[in-house]
Amino acid sequence: MPDSRDRFEAAALRVHTASTLEYFGMPAADAAIAAEVLVDADLKGIESHGIAHLTWHGGYVPGLRDGRVNPTPTVRVLRETPATLALDGDGGMGVVVAVDAMDRCIARAEATGIGMVTIRNGRHFGAAGYYAERAAARGLIGMASCNTPVLAVPAGGAERAFGTNPLAFAAPIEGREPFSLDMATTAVAGGKLEIAGRQGKRLPAGWAVDAEGRSSDDPSALGQGGALLPLGSSLETSSYKGYGLGLVSDILSGVLSGAGFGMVMPRPHMGQWFAAWRIDAFRDPAEFQAEMAELADRIHAIAPAPGVDRVRIPGDKEAEARADREAHGIPLDKAVVDQLRELAAETGVSFPDPVGSPA
Repeated sequence: MPDSRDRFEAAALRVHTASTLEYFGMPAADAAIAAEVLVDADLKGIESHGIAHLTWHGGYVPGLRDGRVNPTPTVRVLRETPATLALDGDGGMGVVVAVDAMDRCIARAEATGIGMVTIRNGRHFGAAGYYAERAAARGLIGMASCNTPVLAVPAGGAERAFGTNPLAFAAPIEGREPFSLDMATTAVAGGKLEIAGRQGKRLPAGWAVDAEGRSSDDPSALGQGGALLPLGSSLETSSYKGYGLGLVSDILSGVLSGAGFGMVMPRPHMGQWFAAWRIDAFRDPAEFQAEMAELADRIHAIAPAPGVDRVRIPGDKEAEARADREAHGIPLDKAVVDQLRELAAETGVSFPDPVGSPA
């Protein structure tokens, strides 16, 4: 279906987002990092984690207003080895602290062959793939994960036990965008329900249940005591796999970091985990990247199923969205634009006009 929403230049949205965060007390450099991460999600079509969160999500402006998010954190090293770090994020904006953590992880990987970093006392860190891709851009393999407050029932269960708990993995490919898997361990990210709600859509079967554990197509199900389902949706369709992966994230991001697993972790705290490693510790990097390109080419050559245009690898869809949105602007829902303009009226930070609007 054609997308008739107003579109906005990525650069203009970055400037607006950074200026708004500066208004609420963040240093300019940190505000610019946060804006980059949020707008990057929108460029890749991950609208569940983009600037729509700026106005209402507790990890951003509302958190800065009420103290849940520290605009000027002092990140502390709790434990350290040549290859690892355990950090306390001091309640800083998650997307900023996470960039710092992954950059430290990359530096250790480049020095020792592998790096691993955990964060406790973290906050919402946006799309996990951004951090894994940061490692891939340096020729490394990267991973990232975050545990969140409980939103999902376990496989076969009727009460919430774990969060959306994303896992991301990225690896470089010769001459093209990286292989990049960024997935919630629930059937769908919670932000997908937000999008459905503001677009007036119902939910597909297999995404959520209501407070009684019955399948629900209501995008407000979470706010009414319902829950997300694990990846796989039901025991018959292997929901124990998504549930198991969700607990892996809980262990790496929460138990290992000291943040706590989802059922005991206090809001708005979150734990995070990052890893990166050098390919030359295992084989020649050029040969690895060339074989990654062959892998991608062989998959792309597979005949698609009926009704599908082509077979993709993880990262293809986001690369296609980026190419379109860098050329033609980022589409935003009217409700998001209205919220951003309302915030702009309060702060005095001007909101950009849509692409193609008269000056």
